[in-house]
Amino acid sequence: MSHVSAARIGRFELSPICEGWAPIALADECPGQQVDWGGERARFPWAFADEVSWAWHVHSFVVTGPSGVVLVDTGLGSFPPYTPWGETVADAWSGIDASQVRHVVLTHLHADHSGGIVDGSGEPRFPHATYHLHPGDRTAFARADDAEEYVARSAMETVEAAGMLDLTEPDHDILPGISVRHTPGHTPGHRSVLVRDGGATLLITGDVVHLPVQVANPSWASAHDEDPGLGQAARQVLLWRARHDAWRVAIPHFAHPFGRVVEGGWEPD
Repeated sequence: MSHVSAARIGRFELSPICEGWAPIALADECPGQQVDWGGERARFPWAFADEVSWAWHVHSFVVTGPSGVVLVDTGLGSFPPYTPWGETVADAWSGIDASQVRHVVLTHLHADHSGGIVDGSGEPRFPHATYHLHPGDRTAFARADDAEEYVARSAMETVEAAGMLDLTEPDHDILPGISVRHTPGHTPGHRSVLVRDGGATLLITGDVVHLPVQVANPSWASAHDEDPGLGQAARQVLLWRARHDAWRVAIPHFAHPFGRVVEGGWEPD
């Protein structure tokens, strides 16, 4: 499923699924900031494709626990908007029994997180699952007019028509030990996910963070956020809490997604 081993939080196992990676230009990152990219490459060599690009990995997470299987994000599915790929993993979803997934949490509706909502025939890919989406993204993507957003809207409408879409707005538990938290900015309805058991917590950030330098500088704006001000606020609060409470953290677009927030920034597992 992935080049990364599963993580455990109490009775929960989190298995990352990596569909591959593509190079993304560093020139588009951290607007208005002077970044020592050479220093970043020396500290986190796995985060970079070359001297001018970072390695954008596409990870989803299968969370298996006492109450069943929860999937956080669905990957690109049959909609890959970024080419050329640095590496594509054709069998990334092998070993995953789609019929066993009971809940799908969509952190947001960008295609790299929601492209796998439906299968190649346009039917819900996880036929026995409830799909959880913040209504802020339901509203925003209902007005979609570009190709990426149109695909996400169409897939969302398919599961909604089938009665499989849950639009509960407040932060809440999906199952005991797995909850969602509204962290807007990247998109209006962006959510992060908390997995808790036995006194331990793991945070799945969604797209609150894209690069390690943002963990060290959470107040910096991100070029990927629809509302940079909200994105900065969400990033600062979430990463402060992760550091203060010693949470483990999973960042979907990191080549090595598991680690912790420490003084000075990111510490990978």
